Amino acid sequence: MNSRSKLLLQLAGVSNNTPDNKNVISKQNTSEKPIQESSKMNVSSGSSSSSSSSDSSSDSSSSSSSEDFDDIFGDKNYVPFKENNILHSTSEDELNIENNDNRASVSIENSTNEVSLSGINTLVLTSPLKKGRKRQRNEDKWKRNINKKLRNKGQLYESHCASKKMRKERQMKSPCKETCKLKCSSKFNDENRKELFSGFWELGDIERQRQFISNSMQTIQPKYRYIRQGGTRSPRNNNNAFYFTLKEQKVRVCKLFFKNTLDINDRPIRTVLEKQNKIVNTLLEGDRRGKHGKHVKLDDSIRDGIIKHISSIPKIESHYARADTSKHFIDGSRSISDIHRDYVADCKEKNVPFGNYVLFYRIFTQEFNISFFQPKKDLCDTCVAYDNAIGEEKNKLKNNYEEHLVEKDLSRSEKQLDKEKSNLILAVYDLQAVMPLPKGDVSTFYYRSKLNVLNFTIYDMQKNIADCFVWDESNGHRGVNELGTCIWKYLEMKSDKNEGDVIFYSDNCPGQNKNKFILALYIYAVRQFKNIKTITHKYLIKGHTQNEGDSVHSLIERQCKKQLKSGPIYTPEAFVSIIRTAKKTGEPYRVHELCYEDFYDIKSLCTQIGVNITVNTENEAVKFTNIKIMKVEKKSPSSIFYKTSYSQAEFKEAIVIRRKKTVAVELKKEFSAKPGISEKKKEDLLYLVKKNCIPNFYKPYYEQL
Repeated sequence: MNSRSKLLLQLAGVSNNTPDNKNVISKQNTSEKPIQESSKMNVSSGSSSSSSSSDSSSDSSSSSSSEDFDDIFGDKNYVPFKENNILHSTSEDELNIENNDNRASVSIENSTNEVSLSGINTLVLTSPLKKGRKRQRNEDKWKRNINKKLRNKGQLYESHCASKKMRKERQMKSPCKETCKLKCSSKFNDENRKELFSGFWELGDIERQRQFISNSMQTIQPKYRYIRQGGTRSPRNNNNAFYFTLKEQKVRVCKLFFKNTLDINDRPIRTVLEKQNKIVNTLLEGDRRGKHGKHVKLDDSIRDGIIKHISSIPKIESHYARADTSKHFIDGSRSISDIHRDYVADCKEKNVPFGNYVLFYRIFTQEFNISFFQPKKDLCDTCVAYDNAIGEEKNKLKNNYEEHLVEKDLSRSEKQLDKEKSNLILAVYDLQAVMPLPKGDVSTFYYRSKLNVLNFTIYDMQKNIADCFVWDESNGHRGVNELGTCIWKYLEMKSDKNEGDVIFYSDNCPGQNKNKFILALYIYAVRQFKNIKTITHKYLIKGHTQNEGDSVHSLIERQCKKQLKSGPIYTPEAFVSIIRTAKKTGEPYRVHELCYEDFYDIKSLCTQIGVNITVNTENEAVKFTNIKIMKVEKKSPSSIFYKTSYSQAEFKEAIVIRRKKTVAVELKKEFSAKPGISEKKKEDLLYLVKKNCIPNFYKPYYEQL
């Protein structure tokens, strides 16, 4: 062990090869009698480490944080949010640290990272998982904390007082004079002193520095004492001797040499003397600044009231990525300040105390992973990842990115070429964002569950005609059965005409249109409808699924905003009226209102037909997610023809029905009775009727949901 390692051990408060008391006493003034107090002479490694860990933990617990952002939300109808949560933790984690003979309990509020010297346990606690959407505060970058660290390291820093003075860097001062009785200058050369000076300030922690000073002192009792009359300081019972470690031996030095070597004054020494033996008569008391216990504490009832109010806001489920994100969405018609005003009004009505906006905003952004629902076009995650990458990472993504752009351009070119064709049905379909009703500026609407109304749009890209299939959640859901029923009814309407081929475009939503159930529906359709020879489905490239159907949804939403200026929208019938009047020129949108009796069980149809796609005719594995184009033909009703890229010249074939015997297939109904809505949602809707927020004229409609 070199001298520097031993010095660091001493600075950390860990004793190593301490000489006997007799050896130390022999170098003292013969007129002084030492007091044998091992607790002052040496703090045991276990106690010292526990004390240091505890103090250091409390100092650094609030400064450990990291910036964290949520993933970009790839949904055409939602805005991708970058958000960040400062995770709030109301509980404390307790760690028990055991050393040889001592046990200490360390309370840590947040994440800490403690790296110790020999004899001290290592504490490494990772940061807790992110919960909210607001970025975490990084206290390490606070100007005050930066100056605090600089001060503890003895470097140049700016004081926190109003004058903002610059405090000079610590520098080792000249030693004591040659007339010193202990002859300190002859025992330590400049190199030894510099090593002591740098080691002390490299600790960078006031608790460890105080521990070092405490370990460098020994209480002694003078043989004679002269007390000055009228002194301002209270008389001391004993004096103190000071020591530095040199070549594994503790060497006594005078107080002036000790202070000048470390560049400190009397203040830290007096502080150490006051804090010695405050804990179980052996440990140095920790830093008590900011721990007076008189902090203003928030009333738990106010905090619980805010959390309860925010939790009462109805959540909107994600349309595309509900299985991939824990984020919740709420109606974007109101801001956080609007929600806070409603909260204050509610508290005043109940005559209970309430929190201010700052507290409300902090809880909303830190403890809840909530985003406001705003239906806008999405950003492509592949393009964004490539744009944000740098260096080698960008080179790795380059090939995939270029192929992605090629597929995007080819898909759009393919769609444009299809528009120029004749004697076919060319359409794009998509499900509009959920319309919650009732809808209006009434604040009570915001905090009650509402009835979801759905609109599935199929847009004829050659004739510029849109068919809107509308139903509410009391009559059906928004799965493959409901969407498949709409496609079936659309094909049923078109089958009366002498048009042989059908081409559909859509996005890649696997739960709604890119699955074997829709494939089974297409196979059944070419079997049943005489005028339909082929059905081809072309999937737009993920992240670039903007299509003509979006213009339909945009006009409907615009008309909805105009309608809200004249009053709230209470029922699906009013929403249907908005759809019919949304288009001002040309043929209006055609609305088909559906009830539970209209929906078919498309999943059962798939089971009856026996669709199963695993390998193609060349014995290659087929993954449905990789398919870009799929086609079914009347002349080959047991096969699917597909392409995994728009650049492919020829289709590949896969046999998906391998049954030898013909089985009668029946298109069954999905519901035998109206599914209705949840009791909680119905209770909220009837509450709005009871409070007359919804006129009594609509009471019969909501009662029969």
